[in-house]
Amino acid sequence: MRDMTAIPISAAKRIADDYGYDQVVVYARRCHDSPEPHGEHMTTYGRTVEHCGVAARMGETLKRFMGWEV
Repeated sequence: MRDMTAIPISAAKRIADDYGYDQVVVYARRCHDSPEPHGEHMTTYGRTVEHCGVAARMGETLKRFMGWEV
């Protein structure tokens, strides 16, 4: 299994471009029951400054919900 790495904003942008979205939030997780090291990652993207702000707020809300320190 691959090592976990941060998901770049360019990957979220590619999703937005390929599928026609203005805001993209990527939440990735390797579970605690995996024999590999575990962890979580969040990447957000917005097509404009306004959309960036909305995506960032969605990401922050998800982080709080998941119990991450924000």
